[in-house]
Amino acid sequence: MKEYKQLEYVDQLKLFHARGIEFGYNLEDISENDKKYQKDLLTISTLGYYQLKDYAYPYFSESGYNNLTFSKLVSRYYRDKRLRNAVEHAIEDIETTLNTKIAFLLGNRFGSFGYLDFNKWCQTTGYNKYINKKINKYVIAKEQNTFLRKIQGKARKSSSRDVKLFDKNRNDTVYLPIWLIMNELTLGDSIHIVKLMRESLRIKLAKKFGCTVKEFISWLECINLVRNICCHNGNLIDIELVTRPKVPTDFKDLLVTIDAGNKKLYTNNLAIIICIIVKLMSSINPKYRFGNLVNSIGRLLDEANSSENYGFKSRESILECFSNSNIGKMSKI
Repeated sequence: MKEYKQLEYVDQLKLFHARGIEFGYNLEDISENDKKYQKDLLTISTLGYYQLKDYAYPYFSESGYNNLTFSKLVSRYYRDKRLRNAVEHAIEDIETTLNTKIAFLLGNRFGSFGYLDFNKWCQTTGYNKYINKKINKYVIAKEQNTFLRKIQGKARKSSSRDVKLFDKNRNDTVYLPIWLIMNELTLGDSIHIVKLMRESLRIKLAKKFGCTVKEFISWLECINLVRNICCHNGNLIDIELVTRPKVPTDFKDLLVTIDAGNKKLYTNNLAIIICIIVKLMSSINPKYRFGNLVNSIGRLLDEANSSENYGFKSRESILECFSNSNIGKMSKI
């Protein structure tokens, strides 16, 4: 296996410079006390070479990086961080609403502990395309056993005062009522519950979010991926989704398209994610303030990164995406 040499931080800066990134000073003849140099050393020792390099690709060509300074590169990283914070804030509201709606739907129909019996609410026959399995009693039993083991662990480890109080007062069960356990699940867990539901329940739930079941599950899977990127400090602004989610009908005219043989493909970049979030939030909280999100997107645009690079047809399309939303105080895009 080939070994790679560990470069000192100053050599990592020099490597960036050799590939075309400008620093505003000569790295070969720089005073150790130079404040700008010390700041750049601290930055690369904190963020890391490859973390920053990931944000430089839009400026890269065969000859190296073009029209890119180190300070602009660092700014791009922090602009993405602000965008991730704004996106995650909205996704958290979607996740909370999803859990609340599932808890009410199953609790109202089957009681506080009815969810423990998967035969009551799951699709029990036929092919379930959302989990890619032919359903029978053995599949249901396996899904139920896996879920019950998981939620026992979540109940034991929960920091919720309500969960601890329930566990203290109820010695006859190791399981929580549906409205308590839903708050302990991950977004991925909640999405899996939706996939397991019988179709009539899926339809009722999707209607609460103003969409079809296919759209709903497609959008939930998309925002779950995005949430993981946000939580793990990934690059969101340059995202290219491998699986293209269904496009919200109201937003199709705002998005970049490409011709793929006999069909038209919509963008798999940032824009489709933003449209999905805005669409879902319009059903959850029409008064949600998108100002931070709009401002974060606006700050991404420059000579190397146009609205089209992010999947929007134009700058105007970005604002139109939020046209029916409460943008609040914002700067001009």
